Amino acid sequence: MTKPSDGIWIIDSDGSTLYANAAMSEILGAEPTELLGKTSFTYVFPEDLDAARHLFESKQRGDVKPFHFRLRRKDGSAIWVDVQGTPMHNVAGEFLGIVGTFRVSDNP
Repeated sequence: MTKPSDGIWIIDSDGSTLYANAAMSEILGAEPTELLGKTSFTYVFPEDLDAARHLFESKQRGDVKPFHFRLRRKDGSAIWVDVQGTPMHNVAGEFLGIVGTFRVSDNP
């Protein structure tokens, strides 16, 4: 079996999905069209929500460090990913959102 491509997930300043490639939708177990406009926090377990919000806020402040995180797939199962989340800011420095690259991890 070949290793899947990296998932690309672009979210706006509110955390809503602007774009998800086919690999990202496969990681989440959802169709790309199901992801559009939906908040990224939908795919976080309730007990991980505070950590996810903290990561989101750190990206708003410009943090570019990668992180390891557990996501909740559409069927409710867990999947661990390594994430490179790059914050997007306009020329005035206003936060526009995050471009995320997601790679499935074998390690929890």
